[in-house]
Amino acid sequence: MMALLLQVMQQLQKATADGSVKLTRQQRAQLVTEARDAQKIYDYQAQTTRAWYQVRTQDYQREAKAAAARVTAGASPQEQTQSAAYLKGLRASIEHTIHDTTLTPEQRGQVVQALDAVDHDASKPVPRNMFEQVEGEGAARARYEAAASEYRLAQHRGQLTAADTAPTGGAEASEWQRESTRRFDELGHRIARLEAAIEELVPRHDVTATAGSNGQAKPRATQQTDQQHSAAHPHFAQADAESDSGGTAHAEADAEQQETPHADQEHPAPEAENATQWRMDSTAQMQAEA
Repeated sequence: MMALLLQVMQQLQKATADGSVKLTRQQRAQLVTEARDAQKIYDYQAQTTRAWYQVRTQDYQREAKAAAARVTAGASPQEQTQSAAYLKGLRASIEHTIHDTTLTPEQRGQVVQALDAVDHDASKPVPRNMFEQVEGEGAARARYEAAASEYRLAQHRGQLTAADTAPTGGAEASEWQRESTRRFDELGHRIARLEAAIEELVPRHDVTATAGSNGQAKPRATQQTDQQHSAAHPHFAQADAESDSGGTAHAEADAEQQETPHADQEHPAPEAENATQWRMDSTAQMQAEA
């Protein structure tokens, strides 16, 4: 960004020098002010980015050191595998993002070199300033590490893209899809037949239940159950018969008791008639004596 801005400033200077572009003094001052503001923003972003990668690399070194200590203490193979996978993902989250930042190629290479040093020996701490000024062979080596890392990232992204765009079909997948469709259709037909059978059975069940509730006849299933119960337990069947007859006799007795008051009212008992006649005779005799 800053290189492009400097090129624009140089072109403007050349253009204004030969008179092809004429800027007023106010426009020139405004252009210089905007360029200085852009430079300040760029410097702030670069400083923030360097500080962020410094801290993330130190975190990676601490995690790698802790994983090595667990291995020494006798961690299980499963725990070691999990730690290795975690460290691999943590390094990828650092290395795969440096190529889209404001860091220079030398600074990106310095980050990759620091990560490699941690993988080689996690007990050695990360330098307090990874982004020291390098020149000559050191700068060339840093640029080479950055280019190699960017190449690996490009390959990784290409593999992910190929995996996403690869056809998911094939002979086995097509056969599996056809078999799944056939089973789904068969299941649908079975469900339809079952629903039709249920619709035929529901009206029959309603008619049988209505007849049984009116007292006309017991349902066929109930009759069969009663017969089987009587055959298996004869003494229970006899007790049921006696209870039925006893219930019938009790019901008839209740009916006679309900009819008896009405009969007594229409035909008084003989004892009541004799008492009335005796009282009438006694009253007549007393009147005669008086």
